[in-house]
Amino acid sequence: MKLMHDGLKDFLLLEEYIESQKIGFISLEVPLPQWIKNLTKSINNYSIGLQIRREYRHIAIGLNALKFSDVDTIFIFEIYNQHLLFVMPLLAIMALRGKEVLICLHGNQQFAMTNKLKFWGLLYLKAYLKLFNKLKVVSFEVDDDVLPEKFRLPDKSKYIIPHPIISEAKPKFLPGERIPSNVPIKIGVVGMIRPDKPINQVIDKLQEYIKSSEHQCELVIGTPFGQKPKYLDELNVTLYDTTKQENYIQILTEIDILVIHYDKDRYYYRTSGVISDAASCGCYIIASDYPMIKHQVSWPEKIGSTFSDFNEISTLIDEGIVHIREKGQDNHWLWREGRSAKAIAKILFPHNYKLENKVDKGHLGASELGNDS
Repeated sequence: MKLMHDGLKDFLLLEEYIESQKIGFISLEVPLPQWIKNLTKSINNYSIGLQIRREYRHIAIGLNALKFSDVDTIFIFEIYNQHLLFVMPLLAIMALRGKEVLICLHGNQQFAMTNKLKFWGLLYLKAYLKLFNKLKVVSFEVDDDVLPEKFRLPDKSKYIIPHPIISEAKPKFLPGERIPSNVPIKIGVVGMIRPDKPINQVIDKLQEYIKSSEHQCELVIGTPFGQKPKYLDELNVTLYDTTKQENYIQILTEIDILVIHYDKDRYYYRTSGVISDAASCGCYIIASDYPMIKHQVSWPEKIGSTFSDFNEISTLIDEGIVHIREKGQDNHWLWREGRSAKAIAKILFPHNYKLENKVDKGHLGASELGNDS
């Protein structure tokens, strides 16, 4: 199954931890038929073509959901507020048939705060949640009581879970192991560089820190080279291409501290996939101080810090280096336990949760619909 967010694939392990219940998974990344590809290519406006493709995929989610006759729960990995008009009635049909429909949210409420169309879509979603008890949303980290009331969703219709880890990506140091004192600390800026992920100020602060710090440090930048800004080539830093998932995970495993900043209008109530991936690999995280991100780096164990001002970064790096030297990645192993598929299954399926289970990760054992190519 192809997912929009690879960091969520551990959800496919949920069925291994529940009894007498079957889950059907649906991804938005369904294959597009040739006629849709031809149609959208014939449109000179890229944005219009993109919206047509997304609308098709949302309708496909609903139609695929109708095919699940032998499951108890339908888990949908992602949706867009502005494309719910036709898919929600189809999902409501499955709810009326007694299927629990879980819709995973990724910034849906956040985006509704700055876009009228997405806000109306959120109201449309809220109406369906109130009408159909079997329709639920799955949100991450913290409840939406940190938002203005008009952007909140009904309490009875939502689950709050931790963002899952990437189970196969592990910290490089086992509990009790420590980084040798003569090895430089690698500080990294990793991920796609977009307007909502501004890095210029972060890089400036990191370069200032490395020049003046008593600690021996190295700056590493990892980003897909296909969208790499030219100015990065002019910096005296180590650059890595993270276009391939395996290279991306390798870089996250090598660095010791990840420093990342997000735009408030895009990430105030939204988790960071890069933070979750980096923490899964054992990185100490220094990130923007927003509710979801703060919870990501502090629960169930502290594995990082947050900043509200760029001038705080140097002090937080000092604290992070002390943490790494004294505690290694011990906290990360505890942090992972509370964010495993097993821990999440206990929240989503408390009445069907298996107390003891062994997972064969070579066989996910779940019904899947999506793009396997």
